[in-house]
Amino acid sequence: MKPNLITRCAAVAAVACLALTACGSSSKSGAGSTSGGKHGTIGVSFDLLNAIRTSEKVSIEKAAAAAGYKVVFSVADQDAQKQASQIQDLIQTRKVDALIVIAQDGKQIASSISLAKARRVPFVTIDRAVADEQDITFQITGDPKADGKLAADEFAAAAKSKPLKVLELVGALTDQNAIGRRDGFDHTLDGNPDVTVVSRVPTNWDPSQALDGTSNALQKDSGINAIFVPSDFLLPSVQSALTTAKRLAPVGDPKHVFLVTIDGDENGCKAIKDKTLDADIATRVDQFGKEAVASIATALAKQTVNPKTVQSAGVTLDQANFAAVSSQVWGCGA
Repeated sequence: MKPNLITRCAAVAAVACLALTACGSSSKSGAGSTSGGKHGTIGVSFDLLNAIRTSEKVSIEKAAAAAGYKVVFSVADQDAQKQASQIQDLIQTRKVDALIVIAQDGKQIASSISLAKARRVPFVTIDRAVADEQDITFQITGDPKADGKLAADEFAAAAKSKPLKVLELVGALTDQNAIGRRDGFDHTLDGNPDVTVVSRVPTNWDPSQALDGTSNALQKDSGINAIFVPSDFLLPSVQSALTTAKRLAPVGDPKHVFLVTIDGDENGCKAIKDKTLDADIATRVDQFGKEAVASIATALAKQTVNPKTVQSAGVTLDQANFAAVSSQVWGCGA
């Protein structure tokens, strides 16, 4: 273990020892929910609450409870202004000791980071990178470019059997995860003669846009035989479009459309078990809460959090390794 990680873990352990004398913990869903003991309050602000966010929320609450922290939770409903207002309330009214945030907009969140810095409130970001990394306390995300590369590797391997004409969905371009996944995917396949991206569909992380865009692309080009879906969040929309087009067939069927997604939620896990999805690059969200709370304990102990930013590459779950790898994928246990 590296020295900086020893320091951070020691700080968490010290707080956790104090927590042994505290009362039992409880957890409730929704804005204003709390969990944990009496050793400080962590304000948590999420952009939205879907399957992966629920898993991240549970990860934070477990780590906070173990370390003796109370949690105050809020959801911005994909509204950057609402998130700024909620964070202001957490800092100025609820007077939280630290913040864990998934930013709706990586640039607009800068004003909230500045407010936290002025009030000396540690500001930790998870899952989605922010533009203002200088003034945050700590950041842990997936590695979107690496995940995009892992997805592309699946396409390159499949294309050895038959050439692929790919429909590529793209997430919101205000999100570094979407940009990184796109770039990692595109750069890895650049120059591959057996893989051709014939259409790119912007989705803005909107399932309805994913549905319409996939449906239109399939109608325009019947030769599409592979789809890259940059988040399991959009998978039901893609499968719905394939069903309508009478193109949803299991792996091994000549009509099967090769599919790879990223995230590792229950939709992806079920689709692999049902043999309609070829591979899913699963984000290790279980690490996010642990590392975020550990960094807060370090910061509140007046120690330097080092490293300041961490990326955690995903793990590939596919038809061949499902039995061995599914236990590492958060959605398979949902």
